[in-house]
Amino acid sequence: MGPPCHDPGMRKRIGMTAAAAVAIAAVVAMAASWRERAASGPVETVTLSMKDYTFNGQNPTLRFAPGERVRFVVSNDEDTRVLHNFRIVGLDVPCGPPLLPGERRVVTVTMPRSPGEFIYTCCTHPGMGGKLVIAER
Repeated sequence: MGPPCHDPGMRKRIGMTAAAAVAIAAVVAMAASWRERAASGPVETVTLSMKDYTFNGQNPTLRFAPGERVRFVVSNDEDTRVLHNFRIVGLDVPCGPPLLPGERRVVTVTMPRSPGEFIYTCCTHPGMGGKLVIAER
């Protein structure tokens, strides 16, 4: 009997083991891809209307689950030429160009995995803004 690598039974077992490893790797890759696609799509859309120096008339506190993806649709709904802007302090949403009346900005954010509070604000009007609360629901 020759070395194990020349044994047809051993080659078959090695081939089956390699095929099983490739199949397992494919399943793991598909699961990761599925999770990535699921995480890349917005889960919730929040519309914020900027008018009369408030968001939605009252600067609401907004609540989200850790890791949740949120699509913010922010619009300047002023009747006059007042400019507004939008940012979320601490969540990598900086002030963009000022929004003219009738313009809107869409921002998608993945909330942090740990609970916490963040401020959303109009960059040009101090005091115009509210709070984002990240907590288990």
